Amino acid sequence: MALSNFYKTYSGELGIYCLLLVLFTVRITAQNTKSEDKFEPIFYVNYSVANKSLLTAGLEFCLDCKDENKLFLGAGYGVTNSYNGNYYGLSDLNLSYSKELLFIKTGSSHKNAYALGGFTFLNRFDLGFGYSFPYNNNEKIPAYKGFTTSLTLRLTKNEKAYQKFNMIQ
Repeated sequence: MALSNFYKTYSGELGIYCLLLVLFTVRITAQNTKSEDKFEPIFYVNYSVANKSLLTAGLEFCLDCKDENKLFLGAGYGVTNSYNGNYYGLSDLNLSYSKELLFIKTGSSHKNAYALGGFTFLNRFDLGFGYSFPYNNNEKIPAYKGFTTSLTLRLTKNEKAYQKFNMIQ
């Protein structure tokens, strides 16, 4: 019963986000087919914990892969549980910048905004700590808010999206 309400409430929004992401991907790929750099999407999975857990998956794009420092723009969709047994969907739009072993990330959904900072391992794994700010606390659907811990995994064929592992000699 709760799952059917989830699909009724968020299926249209999810469809719009997916359509926009596909159009963006096709347009960027078409623009970069003649260049040496491949603009391939990065699949990411993120697990965050604040006042409840949130599992998000989506696509990111490396906006600056030529440099060792990376800038990622991502869009995805997450599912969070509340303490009353219902599941709720949250869209996710984020911007992440990594430099050496550190990263900062900011993002937003239709319910909250968040800021994170933390450690990255070659841009494959991110471990972040931050805070999530709800837009409105007076709604019936619970907000994702409070101090946040986050773990992100990135998968792509584009090796330029990852940082190089240099051994100190």
